[in-house]
Amino acid sequence: MGKLEEYMDVKFAKIEAENVPTVSQKSGITVVPTVLLLRNSHILDRVDGVNTIKLNEKIKHHLNNKDVLLDYLAKPKESLEDRLKKLINQASCMLFMKGNPEQPRCGFSRTIVSILDDYKADYKTFDILQDNEVREGLKKFSNWPTYPQLYINGDLIGGLDIVKEMNESGELESMLPKKDSGEKR
Repeated sequence: MGKLEEYMDVKFAKIEAENVPTVSQKSGITVVPTVLLLRNSHILDRVDGVNTIKLNEKIKHHLNNKDVLLDYLAKPKESLEDRLKKLINQASCMLFMKGNPEQPRCGFSRTIVSILDDYKADYKTFDILQDNEVREGLKKFSNWPTYPQLYINGDLIGGLDIVKEMNESGELESMLPKKDSGEKR
């Protein structure tokens, strides 16, 4: 019985995502199953997909760090606009996409990753499916309604169609930062 005692404060609830679309949308549910870890109605963490090891680690972490929520609530909130600016400028080449380069979650994201990888571009990505606030906020901030979105030096280049056009015209390559080949001459 000793092992179960550490989980005494944990409560579980199951919600069928399809039956409560407003909750799913507000919480950014894009994968089933998704487990949200909440404390006092605040989402602390999440596990998308089936990953029992990760889920167990996160539950233990939050059980052992009960003051994390107090720290979170006590900190002044960063505005969404400031957060978006930081994300856009996180790297000289930033791609906001569905999924990640190893597992793109849509064909447009897969294609743009392929173009960047063909040039051996040095870029970072942000999975907009993991953060609905960023996903919706960036559309308004950039005045660009779709994803993926490519930024170079903090400026929006555009989506897949524009990147394809720039690729075909030859102007894209010179704009992209390149990965360090690591070769010494």
